[in-house]
Amino acid sequence: MNQFFRFIVVGLSNSLLGYSIIFACMYLVGLSPEVSNIIGYGLALIISYILSRNYTFRSKQRHSGEIVRFLLVFSFAYASNFAVLLILLHEMDIQKGVSQILASIVYVVVSYLMNKYYVFRPPSA
Repeated sequence: MNQFFRFIVVGLSNSLLGYSIIFACMYLVGLSPEVSNIIGYGLALIISYILSRNYTFRSKQRHSGEIVRFLLVFSFAYASNFAVLLILLHEMDIQKGVSQILASIVYVVVSYLMNKYYVFRPPSA
């Protein structure tokens, strides 16, 4: 199974978890889309690192530097996602559920590229 396919499998699993949390927060608990998004992505972050490291990229690097790079990439990808979410919700008036899904596309693309070439790159790269 190639790396991108493993990334998609991990991403779909992690997305299922994250969206379950996001939509539960929005529709069951009554939190705002913004707060729900923060909670969902925050809780899925730890699982994402573990699966990305061990399954997707099969990294053997030291955790310390890798975790820092992973958090930086997550922060950048999440900020991109959140900025798109705000634009879709408040500037384009797109339905909140659809906005969450569209904003996640930005997150997936940014996250994969930066994880592949920056976080989990082989030491010789």
